[in-house]
Parts: sequence; C-alpha cells; structure tokens
Amino acid sequence: MPLRWTVDHGAKLIIATASGGLARQDFESYMAAVAAEGAVGYRVLFDARSATADLRPGYLTALSQAVKDRRRDDVSDGRIALVVGSDAEQEMGGYFIDRTEGQRACRLFRDVEDARVWLGAPPLPQNVPAIGGG
Repeated sequence: MPLRWTVDHGAKLIIATASGGLARQDFESYMAAVAAEGAVGYRVLFDARSATADLRPGYLTALSQAVKDRRRDDVSDGRIALVVGSDAEQEMGGYFIDRTEGQRACRLFRDVEDARVWLGAPPLPQNVPAIGGG
C-alpha cells in the first residue's frame, strides 16, 4: 500500500507516510478514510520523501479545494506539513499549498522533525523508527 496513516484523536493529528508510486485513487481512499474516522480538519504530517506521484495540475487544484472545503471549525488548527525529498515533489507540494493556503496553514519541509515542531506534535520516541522508514 503506497499510502499509510495513523490517526491520533487525542492530539488531533494524522501522520501519513507515502512510498512508491501514488495515484489519484490513493489520495481519494485516504480522504474517505479520514472522514470515516472523524478526523477531518486534524493537523497532518504528510511524509512523501519515499514517494513518487504524477498528479496533473487540475487534480492538485481539485485536491486542494477538497481539503479547504473539509476543514472543521471545531478543530483548533488543522495545519498541514508536507515533507518532501525531491525538487519535483517540492514543486508539486508548492502548487498544492498555493491553492490551499488561506483556509488551512500549509508548509513544505525537507525534515520530519522540523515539520513536527511546526505542527506542535510531540517528537518521535527514541526507540521508534523514523517516519517513512522500512
């Protein structure tokens, strides 16, 4: 499965890890599952350093609009941190962020710990492998 995630309802935080090739249906499945779990609007750490995606600008625009539309007012922040590993991912992430900003705070990172700090998420325990690890 190219996209895995965990939901921490207590912290109102989703940690998603992508690996391999991502397709539109992976994002749609993720968004449907997040809604089913009642986690719409939670803060998101999306680690895409081990992923590749070929998403057209039209779909990225639709995805960012769906994210904006699904923000919940009763969730405190709903920030989205995108962790990328390549210039191509950074370009795609920037395109998404440009269309999402204003409704939900979004930011690109190259380092997971920097993203966690920005989100206000607790650091990973010492004995747990880093996000995106095998």
